[in-house]
Amino acid sequence: MKMIDISEEGYQEFNDLLEANEIEPKVVRLALAGFGCSGPRFGLMVDDPTDSDVVEVVKDITFIVSKDLYNEYEGFVILSDEENFGGGMSLRPKKVDDAAGCSTCATGCAV
Repeated sequence: MKMIDISEEGYQEFNDLLEANEIEPKVVRLALAGFGCSGPRFGLMVDDPTDSDVVEVVKDITFIVSKDLYNEYEGFVILSDEENFGGGMSLRPKKVDDAAGCSTCATGCAV
């Protein structure tokens, strides 16, 4: 199973972001950033892989994620701004916990 699903458009937009921020080498860790009403949120950071990581190279970008996070979410999808309907680039897990969402919040979500 692939760890990262990313279209050519998504790759180009992500690569442009790394280049604009002068990130070299292009080695990026995907990490859990917390939880919200819509479920887990993920962040990116520059890091080096360890023995407890899964590593996948897509063209010239190396993606790293901890084995535990990979096993929990079964990989990730990176969407371009256009693929995300103008909502900016997004990073989503492949496996989504159906229990996550507004019903897990004490106050609920406004509609």
